[in-house]
Amino acid sequence: MKFYYSVIFFLIVSFSSAQQIFDVEPENRENSIEINNTAVDMISKGNFESAARILQQVILDDPSFHPAYLNFYRAGGQVASQKEKVIETLRKGLLIFEEDDEMAYYLGNILQRENRLTEAIAAYTDAINFSKINGEEFELVWAYHFNRGNCYLKSNKHAKAIPDYDYALKLSPSNADVLTNRGFCHYKTGNNSAACEDWNEAKRLGNTQTEKYLQSFCK
Repeated sequence: MKFYYSVIFFLIVSFSSAQQIFDVEPENRENSIEINNTAVDMISKGNFESAARILQQVILDDPSFHPAYLNFYRAGGQVASQKEKVIETLRKGLLIFEEDDEMAYYLGNILQRENRLTEAIAAYTDAINFSKINGEEFELVWAYHFNRGNCYLKSNKHAKAIPDYDYALKLSPSNADVLTNRGFCHYKTGNNSAACEDWNEAKRLGNTQTEKYLQSFCK
C-alpha cells in the first residue's frame, strides 16, 4: 500500500490500524517530517549510521509516520549493527500499515541479504499478495516476483523460480537480469533450448554475464 503525505494541520491526527490508535500532535508530526528530511540528506551523503539513529527516534515518538520506516530501511540496511533492528522495525510497521506491499518487499530484501531465504520468501509473498489488492501499477512490483524467484534459485528450487521470473517479465518486459536468471533455472531443470533462448535475448539487451553461459552450454 502506498501512502502519500501532505502537511495538513489538525488539532489531533488519529491513525487506526491493526487495532492500534495513534494520536499525533501537529508539532510532533512537523518534527517527524523535519527529522526525516534531515535523514534523507544524510543518506544521500552516505551517513547511514547517523540517519538510522535519528529515524529510530522518529519511529519511537511517532509510530504512524510511514516515511520513517522506509528510510530507516535505506539507512539501517547499510549498517551491520542495525540490520536486525531494521527487520524488527519493518515487522512492527507491517502491523500498523496493513497490506503495505512496499514495506513487505523491503523486509524481504534485507532478509534475503542476510541469507534468511525462507523468511524472505514469506515477506515477498506478502508483498505480492498485497500488490494484488493495492494494484500492480507501482513501479517495484515486478521486483517482488524477481526477488522471490531469486530466493528460490538460491534455495535450488529452480522450477519454483521460473513462474516468478515469468511474471516479472510480464510486468517488466525485456528485463535482461530476469532473462538471465530464468535462463539459468531453465538450464538447471533440463530445458537447454529455453535457457539458451533467454541468454541470447539477455545478451542482446546488454547483459554481458550471459556470454559465459552461452559459450559453456549453448554451443
